[in-house]
Amino acid sequence: MFIQYRPDKDVWAYGVEPAKVRYRLRLARYPALAEYLQAWLKQKPENRTFTLVDVGVGFGRTFLYVDAAGIGDRFEMIGIDIDPTRKNDVYASPLWNIRQGDAQERLQFADSSVDVVVSEQLLEHLDYPGNLITEVHRILKPGGLFICGVPIFPRPIAKIRRWLVRHYGLRGSEHVQTYTLHSIRGDLAEYFDEVACRGFRIVSGGLLRQLENYEWWYRFNRRLGEWLPGLCIEVQLIVVPKK
Repeated sequence: MFIQYRPDKDVWAYGVEPAKVRYRLRLARYPALAEYLQAWLKQKPENRTFTLVDVGVGFGRTFLYVDAAGIGDRFEMIGIDIDPTRKNDVYASPLWNIRQGDAQERLQFADSSVDVVVSEQLLEHLDYPGNLITEVHRILKPGGLFICGVPIFPRPIAKIRRWLVRHYGLRGSEHVQTYTLHSIRGDLAEYFDEVACRGFRIVSGGLLRQLENYEWWYRFNRRLGEWLPGLCIEVQLIVVPKK
């Protein structure tokens, strides 16, 4: 586990991983993702398993939260990451298949062969995010899910950031792309129909950090994100391939 747990200082965020607060809003997208997949599975035959591919698997948080939700055995979980050492860092499970791969190149899956694709906080790092979007569309089965999360900015701030990046470079940031809610929706709309949209972190951290120990504050922020996703720091879109 890549986060060192200190029993005297840390708690278990969402009952899943060590953190400084119980309901860390920076992690809220993961229990939300797992909850959605729980509901999705209720509409499916109980004796079936499904393929879940996490592109940009990172440390494996998607898989960790899916497993903690009690639905890990319903998925064949495959993680793709450009880092060749990632499989040594990911949350350990012998059931997870971690592969090296470039999200901007052809994904090694057959057409219409995957049930769920997750891409959380990845597109903003890619020079050519459209390559991944078209590949996800290619590999998803009809009716399959694409769960896509990116950081977003209000339109005026996004316009300023794009200008600054164009003229002065990234200045230490790894976020090549600058998204608004409108722009990420537009990028996905050519290939996908939107099923759900929710934002995360309108207000978090700083002086309010201690409130993240209370479930009511987490639920309040989740509801705000559903009502006002465009005002949040990040957004998670759930889409399905166009028919």
